[in-house]
Amino acid sequence: MYKFLTKNGQAMAFGLGVVITVVFLATVLSNVGEFTALPDDQQQETTIFNFGLYGAIALTIIAAIAMVAFGLFHVATNFKGSIKGILGFAALLVIFFVAYSTASTEVTPYIQGAIENFEKGGAEFTDNNLKFISGGIITTLVLVGIAALSFVVSEVSNLFK
Repeated sequence: MYKFLTKNGQAMAFGLGVVITVVFLATVLSNVGEFTALPDDQQQETTIFNFGLYGAIALTIIAAIAMVAFGLFHVATNFKGSIKGILGFAALLVIFFVAYSTASTEVTPYIQGAIENFEKGGAEFTDNNLKFISGGIITTLVLVGIAALSFVVSEVSNLFK
């Protein structure tokens, strides 16, 4: 199965994406006249776009499951070659844990407005949510900084080669 997917997986994924796109476009284009004839308030209640949304969600879930499954398969079959990836993932977890631990739960007026907007939709916002979001933002900024620094270092080292 692995060899088959290695050889034909991209073509099959592309073909599945094309089929879903064609069916979606056929559904939408055949009903676009009825959709535009609806008043604006009723256009938001239409189900004309549901197939495309469900198709995109299904493909995303399938891709995520396949990514995790093949990643675990690769780690299990080639553990020695996977050490660098495992160490990188561990470093990412350490950066996030430090960022999460140091994140403040102080609510500024700007953040309070965003929290109120989320709570209007029925969401519950806690201090842990705020720390998780702040930790994610800090982790992202650290990784962007590391990427920029590694870009500069690699360009400088290439200059002297």
